[in-house]
This record gives sequence, structure tokens and C-alpha cells, in this order.
Amino acid sequence: MKVLTIIICIPMLVFGGALLAQPLTTIPYQAHLEKASEYSETNNYASQLDELEEAYKKKRDKSMIPLMADLNNKLRDYAKAETLYKRIVDADKSGNNMEAMFKYGRMLKMNDKYGEAAEVLRKVKDSDDEKWSSLAILELKGILLAVQTDSTINQVAVTSAGPKINSKSGEYSPFIFENELYYTSTALENGADPGKVYLVKLLKSQRDKEMAWAKPVEVSAMLTASSPALGNVAISMQDQVMYVTKVTFNGEEVATSRVYYCVRDGNGWSDPAIVKGLPDSSIVKHPMPGELYGRDVLFFSSDAPGGTGGFDLYYATKLSTGVFDSPVNLGSMINTPADEITPFYKDGRLVFASDGLPSFGGLDLYSTEWNGTSWSLPVNMGFGYNSPADDMGYVVDEEGYEGFLVSNRVGTTSLRGKTCCDDIFTFQKSKPVIDLDVYVLDENKPLRGGNLTIGEQFKPETNMTEGNDNNYKFSYELEINKGYFIKVAKLGYFPDSTYVKTTDIKVDTAFVVKINLVPKPEIEVISTNQPIRLNSIYYDYNDAKILKASKPDLDYLNELMIQYPTMVIELSSHTDSRGNDEFNQKLSQRRAESAKNYLVDKGIDTARIQAVGYGETMLLNNCVNDAKCTEEEHRFNRRTEFKIISGPTSIEIKKQITKERGKVIDTKTLETKAK
Repeated sequence: MKVLTIIICIPMLVFGGALLAQPLTTIPYQAHLEKASEYSETNNYASQLDELEEAYKKKRDKSMIPLMADLNNKLRDYAKAETLYKRIVDADKSGNNMEAMFKYGRMLKMNDKYGEAAEVLRKVKDSDDEKWSSLAILELKGILLAVQTDSTINQVAVTSAGPKINSKSGEYSPFIFENELYYTSTALENGADPGKVYLVKLLKSQRDKEMAWAKPVEVSAMLTASSPALGNVAISMQDQVMYVTKVTFNGEEVATSRVYYCVRDGNGWSDPAIVKGLPDSSIVKHPMPGELYGRDVLFFSSDAPGGTGGFDLYYATKLSTGVFDSPVNLGSMINTPADEITPFYKDGRLVFASDGLPSFGGLDLYSTEWNGTSWSLPVNMGFGYNSPADDMGYVVDEEGYEGFLVSNRVGTTSLRGKTCCDDIFTFQKSKPVIDLDVYVLDENKPLRGGNLTIGEQFKPETNMTEGNDNNYKFSYELEINKGYFIKVAKLGYFPDSTYVKTTDIKVDTAFVVKINLVPKPEIEVISTNQPIRLNSIYYDYNDAKILKASKPDLDYLNELMIQYPTMVIELSSHTDSRGNDEFNQKLSQRRAESAKNYLVDKGIDTARIQAVGYGETMLLNNCVNDAKCTEEEHRFNRRTEFKIISGPTSIEIKKQITKERGKVIDTKTLETKAK
């Protein structure tokens, strides 16, 4: 079915000349037919139908019914069309009029009578008429899709945009820009006379205090200065460029449609200029800025030669502002022998309307994803977005949860019947619920009394702080497509933080964050006058060589010997339990002598140091012979100590001891004092 860029619903044109002076009842039958013929030549379907209906009242000529049915079909009065096609089918005693039967079945479908429609269309499918049989198969696939689709899945709340936006005559091409709704409309002006040639204007609306869409205003009179009608509108957010189509009509058929562009100029728009590079001898409509292969492109719909049939979707790569490269057909994955129109592109996803794919009614909305090289198989967007009528013109806001579509579904405000004219509808998708639970822990155990701060990235004013003696779990509800910093602090612990992102979340999600705080070390200063262990003087297994790590302690001992020149010490060395007793005794003696030699080399008198090896006789832990111990535990026993033999009776050494969770993690000598 060929789909017009827009279907303008205008009041029927009244007769002119002498006929106006005559009462309607006196107009002869033949005059109605002649007038209907004149309207047919100018594609004025509404007035043509009105004349035929008046003629039919005068003379019940059944041969007029097929044309009246087709005109109601074109004018999208599905209820009347269904009734008339049924009369044709019922009158066909041979049952061979597959065209009428197909159209009747299709009208049943578009009137939401799926069961009756399937019964009629199956007869067409099983017929020998190849043309109508193949079309019936497509319609039956659409019915099967509709009845098998759970209407509660992916359901969205779809409502009319309201009486300030919609009129009886038709609204089209919604687009969201800077929180304003742009759209085109053939709304009648106040006080306008029937029969006037009405403009299709570009309007915009803002939300009022109740968040409803307020009375619209015209965007710019300059846009319509050189053309009586603007068909479609789309705006490039990045370039601040608006694309519009200027349309002319032959009656109610589109004669020409070309794309123009305007550049943002302060609070207004520049004068429109023709877009170069697009087909100039075909109808081009529904421009939509997008991106493919890393380049800016313009999607559009056209009946240009070489397509798959009807209107196809194309893209053209942007060369400069208003100039595009040769158009490229989107291919058979998307385009069908029927019509594909109203493309909308966002973040790699293309939504479009088609009546060449299985549908719930006429035109249905489908979506496809771009993977960088090709499009995915289009998927019907389901109930809510789609209905038994025509659904098209999908757009969505930046977040992707509120948008608009165009439809002539039941509930529109129409001049003829219930479904003749398009209205703009709003839809809202439920945002996913994102819960955050933060647990404050110490070694995975609850740590109460902490203080938690959570804030939106780059927005410190959004920080929220919680904390008390009873809580260790904190719960929040996050917003979609944001980043959050989470920081936890508690007295006596090092603070810690983490980061949570909520981008690209499509379903309800729960984040669980566990933050284990590390306690700050406890520092105490003590004094001791006991024999002093040199903690850092260790040796490798079966070796007496002084290690590099041992030198600081020996250097400290050297300083003490210099500070107290009368002090004589015993420098003792010990081994671990491995090896026999005699071997360990000799090894410890060598180690003690090695430490003594280090001090003597520093200038200490050899007589002031007695080197004694104790072997394994003085272990500091339970790592006795044949005990299973780690290398670290054995190394703990391979040590050197000293005690004062003469001179000062003792040396008070003040030490800073650092503990963590009760365990000593560091010891530091602060000062010494002789007694």
C-alpha cells in the first residue's frame, strides 16, 4: 500500500457557481457523478466520496460500492470500508472476487477483529490468485504475531498529547529539542472558511506548570514563506541544524517533497536552504540525522528508482553542512516491496514504520540494531507502540524513557469517522529500579558507627550522608545513566571509597557494595631495661654472613658502644632446630663472631664484646626438632641478642610499638638512657 508523506484531513469542498444557490435535494443524480469525477481528477478523495454517497442515495447503484469502499479505505475510515467490502463479498455468489475478499479481511484486521479477519484471509491465501494470496499470507502473519504477543510485555503507557496539540485535521512528525516538542500540523485557523487551502505549519510547544503540553506557537513564518506546507521535521542536536521537508500536493496526494535545512541562529533559525545530494526528482521525506561508520549521516525515506518497492529507507553521508554524498539504500534486511517510513536513529538503534512486515494492523513500528557493519533483523515493537491502525513517527528523549509517536488509532480526534486523521501520542516506559546496598565491614564482619557519603559524580551538592551507631548497612535508590562516588569513614579506621555507574542498565538492578575498612595502627611508647634483642639481625639457613637487612641494628649497637665507652656486652647468636646439636652450636658461634667482627671493623675494642653461640638451646617458639613450621617461624629463631656484662647496669631503651588488631606490626627505638 502506498503511504503518503502525510494525509491531510480537510473539510470537504463545497460546490461553487450556480449549484450553491440550489437546495441540496434538487441537485440531480448525474450532477453528483460529474462532480465526483472532477474531484477524482484532482485527487480530492473526501469530496469525491461525498458526491458518490449523495448520488447513491438517489439511485442505489451497487456498481458504485467498490469505489466508495476504496475511497473510505484511502481516507482510513476503516469501519465504513469494512461494511462496504462485506457487501461486495456477500454479493459475490461465485466467491472468486479475491481482491474484495482480501480488502474486507484487511479491514476486519484493522478494526481489531483478528479472528474474523483470519477466517476471511485464509480463504484468499488458499485461492489460485497469486497476487492476493501472497498479500493475504503477510496479513495472516501479522494476525498471528498479534494474537501470540503478550500485550503486557514491553507495554508502555500511550496517551494522547492532548487537545492543545491535536486537532481534528491532523498532526505529524513530532521531535524533541531542548525539552520542547516540535511538530507539523494542518490545524484549522480560528474563523477559517471551509474550502480554504490550509498550510501545514511547523509548531512547537512547551510544558505548562502541570507538565502538560501547552498551546503551541509557530516556529517561524519564514519556513513556510516559499512553500504552502512543511511535512516533516528533525533536528541534529550536535550541529544545531534543523531538517524540514517542503511539500506540495495534487489534491490529497503528495506531488513533491524535498528536504531543506536551517541553522540555529540565537533563539531562532536561519532561512531554509535546499539540502544537496538527495534525490531531486523523487519524493524525499522523513529526514533523520544519525551516524554510521563513524560519520554523520542523514536517514530518509524515498520512492527513488532502484529501490525494493514503495518507499525505502536510505542514508547519505554528510560532506558539509547541507551537503551529502550519494544516497545508499539500507538493503533488503529493512526494506520491503511495500513502504518503510519515519526513521528515528539513536545510539545505534533505528526505529521505523513498515507495512511490508507482519503487523498488528497497517503500519507498525519496528526496531533494528547496527553492529558496526550491518543491521539486525527488525523486531516488532509490540502493543502500545503498535495498534490495529497505522503507527509511525516514533521519537524518544535523551534518556530513552519518554517520547512520541503518530497514530490514527481509535481515540484520535478525526474529521471523518474514528480513524481518518493522525494525532500525536505520548508514551512513557518505566525506568528500571536501581537499588544500592552498602555494607560497612571490618574483616567481613559488621562495623557499626561508620559514616557513609554518597554523591553524584561532578555534582557535590547532591551528596547524601548517613551514619549512626546502629547501622552498618545503608540503602539508596539510584537514577539511571549516572555515576556515584561512595565514601565510608570511621574513627580509628582508614577511610575507603568506591564508584558505581548506572549507564546502559535496561532492567531492575541491585548493586551490593561491601567496604572493608582497615583499622589505623595503635601506637604506644614503652621503656624497657631488659636484655635487648636485635630484631633485624637474621641469617640465611646454614649461613653466618651478615645480611644487608641486619646492618641497621648492628649500626645502632655500634652507636651505643660509642655512647657508653665503659659498657661491655655479651653478643649471643642462636639457630633454629634444624640440623644436629653440634652443627648448630658451631653455626651459632660463627654467627656471633660474624656480628662481633662487624662491630670491631667499625672501631669497637674487641675486649668489649664477648661472642657466644647458644645453638638451638634457646628457641623462642615451638619449632623444636621434627615440628612442622614455616620458614618464617624457623627464621624467627635465627637471631642475635646482646646483654650488658659490665659498665652501666642497664640501658633504658624507649620504643614505639605499633599494633594492628592487637598484633605488633612494627617496633622503633626512640632514645636510650643509661642507669
